[in-house]
Amino acid sequence: MRLLLLLSLIPLYVFSASMPDKALFLQGQIDQGIILAHGKGMDPDFKVVKPLRLALNKDLGFHTLSLQMPNQYEVYEDYEKEQTKVDAMIDQSIAFLQSKGVKTIYLMGHSLGAGMMSSYLVSHPNAPIKGYIAIGCRGNKSKLISCTDNMPKIKIKTLDIWGRDNGEDESFATLRLPLIGEHYRQYGVEGANHVLDGSMEFVIEEIEGWLAP
Repeated sequence: MRLLLLLSLIPLYVFSASMPDKALFLQGQIDQGIILAHGKGMDPDFKVVKPLRLALNKDLGFHTLSLQMPNQYEVYEDYEKEQTKVDAMIDQSIAFLQSKGVKTIYLMGHSLGAGMMSSYLVSHPNAPIKGYIAIGCRGNKSKLISCTDNMPKIKIKTLDIWGRDNGEDESFATLRLPLIGEHYRQYGVEGANHVLDGSMEFVIEEIEGWLAP
C-alpha cells in the first residue's frame, strides 16, 4: 500500500514515453524541445501552433510536439473540468520528449491552450520546464485556467504575446503589466488580431530571439 501511494505521487513523465493521442511531432536536431497547445476550436496543425511548430523545428532544430487539446465545449470556463487530463497529457509529453534525448523543454499555448498551460505550471512548479510562451492568453471568469490569475504564480522565464487589435487580449495584457521584470516579458503585436493573422513572421522572430541562449 505504501509503495502504491508513493508511486501515485511521482509525475507521469517519470514512467511514460509514448506520444499523446493525435499529437503531431517533429524530430529535432538539438536537445531542446517545445510542447504546443492550440486554442479553443482549433487543432494541432491550425493557426498559431502550426507555423510555430514548423519554424522552431526548421530554424532552431527544436523537437516540436503539438497537442490535441480538449475541444468539446463552447464556454471557456467549462474546460476547467478537463484540466486534470491536460496535466497528465503534459506530463506524458515531457516523458516522450525526454525519451528522444530532449533535456530542455518549453511550453507554448495559444488562447485556451495558454490558459491550461498556465494552470499546469502553477500546479506543477517542479516540472522540468525551462520557459513558457503565452499567446492571446486571457483571464475570463475562470480562476483555474486564467492567465491573469496564474501568471503571478509562475516563476519560470515567460514571454507574453498578444495582438493589440483585439480589445479583450489588450485589456488582459494590460492587467499583467506590473509583472514585467527579469523573468517576464511582454510583446504586443501592433495591428494583429487574436490569431495573429498576417503577423506570424514577426511573432516567430520574437520567439526565436527569446529562445536563443
